[in-house]
Amino acid sequence: MTTLSAPIAHAVVPEVRGRSFILVRDGLWRIVDPAGAVIGYLERHAGVDGDRFSARRVVFATRTRDLGVFCRIDDAVDCFR
Repeated sequence: MTTLSAPIAHAVVPEVRGRSFILVRDGLWRIVDPAGAVIGYLERHAGVDGDRFSARRVVFATRTRDLGVFCRIDDAVDCFR
């Protein structure tokens, strides 16, 4: 189980499963593989019923594919195993 909590919204997330999570801005992280290539993005969306986390995978240099919107950040992180 990945241990990421609400405070990550304001901090750099260390490596998870060999991937680095780099804070781009509040609520948006760039996911980078060990070779330094950007493989996707993780974004937090605040809502009345709590935060949601969307995962997007980089398909080509200028395109991304939505992987889903999740209630738990751990589930969104699992998209980048």
